[in-house]
Amino acid sequence: MKKSSLTKKNEWVNNVFGHTYVGQRLYLGKTPFQRMEIFKHQTFGTLLFLDGKIQISARDEDRYHQYLVDAPLLAHAKPASLCIVGGGDCFGLEEAIKHASLKRILMAEIDKGVVDFCKCHYPVLQKVLQDPRIEIIYEDARKWLENNSETFDVLAIDLTEPHGPSKMLYTKEFYQLCKNRLNRGGILSIHTDNSTIFPESFATIFKTLSSVFPHILTARVDMPCFGMGWTYRMASASPLAVARLNQNTQEFAKSGNVLHQFSPSTYLVEPTPEEQDIIKHFGRISTDAKPFDKFEKLAKKVTR
Repeated sequence: MKKSSLTKKNEWVNNVFGHTYVGQRLYLGKTPFQRMEIFKHQTFGTLLFLDGKIQISARDEDRYHQYLVDAPLLAHAKPASLCIVGGGDCFGLEEAIKHASLKRILMAEIDKGVVDFCKCHYPVLQKVLQDPRIEIIYEDARKWLENNSETFDVLAIDLTEPHGPSKMLYTKEFYQLCKNRLNRGGILSIHTDNSTIFPESFATIFKTLSSVFPHILTARVDMPCFGMGWTYRMASASPLAVARLNQNTQEFAKSGNVLHQFSPSTYLVEPTPEEQDIIKHFGRISTDAKPFDKFEKLAKKVTR
């Protein structure tokens, strides 16, 4: 990489804190729904940004999707069906097809442009999408779930953060809809923000999720390309067993599917006193009538 080809990509996390990535811009464009950018970085490989916010990097997207997709599939007794809500980058599908028990893999993604974009820029996905178990529906995922009665063993909520249209997929009513679309023993998984930098978002997602699902497990992991720690949660109407998750992960590895960036023991870590205080003093239950928007009070530069 020649020095003259280097450029800076700034991502604002909030009004006064952000990250700078130095590398090459490979693509900048937009779909009817959002602006997309591919950026090449020496440490992280290719980075995908949507509306100025980092989504994945080639270096650690495994970690993101192993916690979001593999974890609930391995925590389930024997999952036969999976619905990915969102997931336009398609790397959730890459994890899903590793699971032989799955007979149906549905992805409901509103933005076909992102799927086509990632198929073009990430050649590995072209083979993934040939799996006959996969069906992609290009539609608002919430509307699809409302209009279809199909149920699933696992729902993986792979969305941008609660802002703009996506905030309606973080409400109590949406989680209730998801609960109704889960089979007995079904599991919902979702990423749930950083407690230190975004306490309102972190606490609101947790309070809203726990208002619908009585059983929740939380994983707290580093996301290097995000420049911060991140949390992932599994939620269910039935008890969730880390012992089953651990056993299934070991068997999964014996079958040749080693999850190099995933550890079931992460779900055993107790919340810190600070995190407990944040959940106690911050956030609320997000509803359709009053949805929570993570970036509503921040400068436009944060999302643009």
